[in-house]
Amino acid sequence: MQRKKLMKDVKRLKDKEKRIVEQKLHATANEVVAYAKQFPKPIIVMEDLTGIRGNFDRSKELNRRFHSLPFRKLQEIVEYKALLEGIEVRYLPKKEVRNTSKTCHRCGHVAQVSGREFRCPKCGLIYNRDLNACINIAHALTRGMGWGSCEPPGPADEGRGVKPSLNAGSSRL
Repeated sequence: MQRKKLMKDVKRLKDKEKRIVEQKLHATANEVVAYAKQFPKPIIVMEDLTGIRGNFDRSKELNRRFHSLPFRKLQEIVEYKALLEGIEVRYLPKKEVRNTSKTCHRCGHVAQVSGREFRCPKCGLIYNRDLNACINIAHALTRGMGWGSCEPPGPADEGRGVKPSLNAGSSRL
């Protein structure tokens, strides 16, 4: 009888965790779509995550945590919500997004990254690692569409003081 109650409690907690994750995914997708809607011809660009789980082999605990992350689920929710708003969604292949969080969007230098912050030793840029990657992905998309390159934010917009409306990386799942 004790075991039955324990299993019921575990199931209840797993269900609660699932609901919390679903809510976070929808909230994040809403933020992404709302941010994109601010632009005249928005396009949401994401990385093609095909095979991402096969490239990860660490300790048993890290494997369990990594493989429980809902990578594709967030993309599906963003696609669905973007479609409702008439926003195009594109996927870039891995080769186009390689090192985007480690490459300085200002000068192109590839640096080592630790933590959530990107620091370029060449030009001195200090930026949120995820936002730096987003700018680099935007550059990759514009090059691929024959638009040349988009201009990164000017010096007044850069650095720690930036408070973009899309708070990338703030809600870790």
